[in-house]
Order: sequence, then C-alpha cells, then structure tokens
Amino acid sequence: MYEWVKPRIGVPVHGEAAHLVAQGALMAAAGIPEVAQVRDGDMLRLAPGAAEIIDQVPFGRIYKDGRLTGTDEAMGIRDRRRLSFAGHVVVNVVLDDRYELAGDPDLVAIGVAEADAAGDPLAERMLDAAIGAIESIPRARRKDFELVSEAVGRVVRGAANEVWGKKPLATVFVTR
Repeated sequence: MYEWVKPRIGVPVHGEAAHLVAQGALMAAAGIPEVAQVRDGDMLRLAPGAAEIIDQVPFGRIYKDGRLTGTDEAMGIRDRRRLSFAGHVVVNVVLDDRYELAGDPDLVAIGVAEADAAGDPLAERMLDAAIGAIESIPRARRKDFELVSEAVGRVVRGAANEVWGKKPLATVFVTR
C-alpha cells in the first residue's frame, strides 16, 4: 500500500514499542523518505521542512463520568475499580477523655465477604483486629488520631486479607 500511496513522511502510531519500530523499518524498506519515530505526547511538525518533534503535549486516557470529564484519578475511577474488586470497610472509633475506647468501634463492611471458610463472620474478625490495634497503642500516643486511624486501617485490611485474600479499602474515623 505504501508503494501505491507514496507518502513523503511515515509516522508509526499503532502498537507497542516493538511494533512501532517494525512498522518504521517497513516504511523505510518501502521507500518512504522520512520516518518519524514519536512517543506518546510528542507534537510532530510535518511541514514546512523536515518532520520534527517540536513540543510535548498532555496525553493519556480521558474519562467522561456523568457530567464531568477528567483522568481516572480525578474521576475516582481507580478507587471504584478497587471497590468493585475488594469492597470497603468503614470503622468509627470513639475515645473517651482518657483516650480509652468509649465502647466497641462501629464497623460497616460493604462488598466484603460475610464469613470466613469456617462460617465465622469476617466483620467480627476485623473488629477484633481493630480493638487489638487500639489497645496495643500506648494511651499517651492515642492522642495522635492519625496514628490510630492508620493502625486500625492497616490491621482491618490485614485481617480481611488473611481470611479472604483481598484487602478492602478502609476508612477510619477517630473521635473523642
């Protein structure tokens, strides 16, 4: 086809890097005088003069989500994929004036397996892990709510992973 069309410039644009190189070699072998090897984001000037990369432009996938458009990160696509795969656990921890548990934390699991292989509720196992994590933190350090939140999130995800083989997203609220 290149011999019929006789283009002056060839630009390989489809496939992986190996395919682009092979397509460029085919173009050169077919007698195309200029073969421009470009990468994603390269702005190629075709005329006047020789083909030349003159700038870089933003590239990547853009998603239309509802009435908005943006990247997968800006639209929350990555998190929704993760949610669909491993679910979400929300834990609410209330500490009293002495930074002790004011009661058992509230735990809500959405899209998470209900029970382990023995039929024991997975939510109870995650709740026990959360309580254990809080109690293992010295009371003086429990004033750092971010530390408590990270510790609880880590052990809840770990408990789910140990039983289920998946780590759900975890959101932990710590209040006093």
